Amino acid sequence: MVEVHWGDLGQAYVTPVGPEEICVATVARSPVTRMEAVLAGLPALQAHLEGAGELSKVRGALTTTRKLRRVTAGNVALTGDASGSADAITGEGIALSFRQARLLAEAIAVDNLAIYEAGHPAVLRMPHLMSRAMLSMDTSPWLRDRFMGLFSARPQLFPHLLALHLGERTLRDFLFWDLPARKAA
Repeated sequence: MVEVHWGDLGQAYVTPVGPEEICVATVARSPVTRMEAVLAGLPALQAHLEGAGELSKVRGALTTTRKLRRVTAGNVALTGDASGSADAITGEGIALSFRQARLLAEAIAVDNLAIYEAGHPAVLRMPHLMSRAMLSMDTSPWLRDRFMGLFSARPQLFPHLLALHLGERTLRDFLFWDLPARKAA
């Protein structure tokens, strides 16, 4: 289970990494905002973390969404973050690399990198969409409150959204997943 906490300066993610350990990561809207400031704006999380010992120092990296016009040139193909990226908020980095590797292997098998070039945007489409949605919720408390209210009222919606995000469902499947239930009501 991953917890996401939103505050005025950014978000905090709490992820279990072991039976007695968690990872707390923050993402701030401003590059000069530090983790302590984000956490100070999240009093419930701060209270929950009170008394917990730190096992490592704060480390940081810039996260961004990047699209490239081309990911191949001659017999060279870019993969992973080098080929464009979705904001780390989506948690898609390794999964994207695997999807790109599978697509690249198909292109190499028939000695045609144009297949990789043509298919690459589709691999990044959903993570970019999810990244934009999450970042929009970050900058708009009104939008965030509406989404959280929707998820609270219909908790079964979230697993279906997650399946869409992971590529286990199509957008069409997601949009019509509860159609029989709505017709019966």
